[in-house]
Amino acid sequence: MRGAFAATGVFLLMLSASPTAHRLDEYLQAARVSFARTGIVLDVDLTPGASVAAGIIALIDRDGDNRISPLEAESYGRVVLTGLLLELDDRPVPLTLVHVEAPSTDEMRYGLGTIQLRAIGKVEGVSRRPQLHFRNNHQAGSSVYLVNALIPGDTDVSVVGQTRDARQQDVRIEYNISPQWPKNLYWPAFGLVVGGWWFMRARRSTNH
Repeated sequence: MRGAFAATGVFLLMLSASPTAHRLDEYLQAARVSFARTGIVLDVDLTPGASVAAGIIALIDRDGDNRISPLEAESYGRVVLTGLLLELDDRPVPLTLVHVEAPSTDEMRYGLGTIQLRAIGKVEGVSRRPQLHFRNNHQAGSSVYLVNALIPGDTDVSVVGQTRDARQQDVRIEYNISPQWPKNLYWPAFGLVVGGWWFMRARRSTNH
């Protein structure tokens, strides 16, 4: 029996130390950044603990009917965006909200409901070694943060390094973009080789 209690205690200790676990009085905000040549996709999951959920619900449920309408969720999503800083090579990247999904107020009151939002930012004239800076200032007084850079879907783009602050509220991500000119020149070069081969063959046939 003592062994079972000890095992349970170790499990609970491991759970409390997990980076995804958060206390009841905290607002967990987890951000994921995805970068490509033409744009940036930002996903943020916001999970209020049970002790702070009432205040967050009050911010979202403006008419007080104990439900979060799509319009109220979208409005709160735009509020969240005002607290996010996104820069590429020290230039601000405007964010456009494209999706918001809110749980029920009951789920939020039990600390189980997660608000999910997605925003995109368009970029132009990207350098070979772009540096992205992201900072989350939303509800900083009661929040804990997580932030990660996703593996780029574009095979020509790779993550070189990430530098986070201790709270994971702020991150700087360095990327490398491989030049595209070898791919662009492949088929023209192949055409020149084949054309030259046919030309030499035709010339030999003419000489014979």
